Amino acid sequence: MNSFEKLHSENVRTEAEGAILVLPVGAVEQHGPHLPLTVDTEIPVRIASMLVERLNVIVAPAVPYGARSLPQSGGGPSFPGTINIRGSVLTEYLKDVIGGYIATGFRSIVILNGHYENESFIFEALELCRQEGKLEGTKIIAIGWWSLVSNATLQKLFGDRFPGWHAEHASACETSLMLHLRSDLVGPTRVDNATPPRPGIYLFPTDPSRISNRGVLGSSSPATAEIGIALCEEICSQLVALVQEHMGAAPTRKKGASTER
Repeated sequence: MNSFEKLHSENVRTEAEGAILVLPVGAVEQHGPHLPLTVDTEIPVRIASMLVERLNVIVAPAVPYGARSLPQSGGGPSFPGTINIRGSVLTEYLKDVIGGYIATGFRSIVILNGHYENESFIFEALELCRQEGKLEGTKIIAIGWWSLVSNATLQKLFGDRFPGWHAEHASACETSLMLHLRSDLVGPTRVDNATPPRPGIYLFPTDPSRISNRGVLGSSSPATAEIGIALCEEICSQLVALVQEHMGAAPTRKKGASTER
């Protein structure tokens, strides 16, 4: 059983035994004129659903709201549609959610992040859980999908055109993944930004026109569904390998497959 919707109070502990819970964490944030506000949630949810065919995975309902993005990393008050959660609130929220799933009986949990600015708050929530003794007997992986993409793959797909993950917002990778995973949500507009922002700099006041082009930090024109397929395959295969290495999980045998060698 891999569908969370089929769980109820009398079977959830049984189903949790030996299963891997995948918790997608995303955000509601502007992604230019061609992508929906839900990109940071859509991508980890779709990737998580693909793991069901490869591992004994139960995909939890996503956390759809995320930490604040600065203007130079995609968010900010200049673009409507971005919903921010204060870091302290997000940390406490995630701590309660993670602790709740552990108390329910899940001992292997993958937190799959789709919004870069969530990362430190996810780690902080896990550290607070650890300090309170809630992680005893569990195995946890918390990772952003971009961390599963190798430099070699980026070089193969984009050559020297990849600006760095800090400037990937609404750009080639996210657009390509969405073209593969949810093409119905991708509009025809393609926007490029000739001067992607530099990482790790906070400026106030901020001139939005010097940071992005209509909310796009890099370039969306190179995006294709074929690139999305390649990215998705690497993300999934690398995540499966990481789960097997860290959690000792065996791959799911497809229906009808023989166990004989």
